[in-house]
Amino acid sequence: MKKILVILEQDQEDQYALERAVLMAEKLKARVHVLLCCYQELSWINNVFGMMENIHIKEKIIEQKELWWQDYAKPYINTVLISHEVIWSKYFVESILEHCQTHEYDFYVKRGHRSETLFYTPSDWLLLRKSQIPSYIVVEKERKPADTLLLALDFLASSTEKQQLNKKLLEFARDFADKMAMELHCCFAISPPKVLSDTGFIDPEEYSQKTTAMAQETAGVLLEPYRIAQEHQHIKIGSSHKVIANLAQKLNAGAVIIGSMGKSAMSGKVIGNTCEQVLHISKKDVFVLGL
Repeated sequence: MKKILVILEQDQEDQYALERAVLMAEKLKARVHVLLCCYQELSWINNVFGMMENIHIKEKIIEQKELWWQDYAKPYINTVLISHEVIWSKYFVESILEHCQTHEYDFYVKRGHRSETLFYTPSDWLLLRKSQIPSYIVVEKERKPADTLLLALDFLASSTEKQQLNKKLLEFARDFADKMAMELHCCFAISPPKVLSDTGFIDPEEYSQKTTAMAQETAGVLLEPYRIAQEHQHIKIGSSHKVIANLAQKLNAGAVIIGSMGKSAMSGKVIGNTCEQVLHISKKDVFVLGL
């Protein structure tokens, strides 16, 4: 891991994303590049003054952003190698995605927005769904000492795509945990279908026991090459996002790593896949990897 991208949105005063990136870069021996998102609607100036005034005001705003950055970055000047650039774009998410296509990063770091609703697709969701590189969403305001990394897997993955995602998650998590000197735990949640209790034909407890046995057998084979001790393998009964969030709290995990199949249809926005649900309730930072 050699280079981390940090995304600072317009008017973002807190330093959580940059601070987290610098802490990781120090251990990973990586560089940090910061994208400063900046934009003001200036079309009205053309109607009153002219194009040159528009250009001058834009240059002045960018100059102010550069001065703001110099002060913002002071605490990190003597830590790791940090570069930056200002992106002037009304549609900054698209600009970030284009930037990532022409540059190589191991992952990006961005402050999360927990207050936004599922019915609106904010920058967090848009980047998560479209990004070709792993996403690190900063949830915790203050980073507390933590030496545990929690990885969410699907031990009963039947499709080729989900099995490939499991492998990608394991390879990334093992590498990251080793370089960060963190203890790697993994988890899988079994959620008995509601229809079982509604119909009464199959005992939900019996279903959970049999499914747990199948998951344990698969986990033994899947995890062996990645040096994950049995006591670090957690198979729980319950909703996936709640199991993941609760276990992360119990283990005092520094971050959670979860996979996403990249749902972008209307059903994905309303219902939300597991990774989006985790982001809404997690009190820990979240790493998201797509296939």
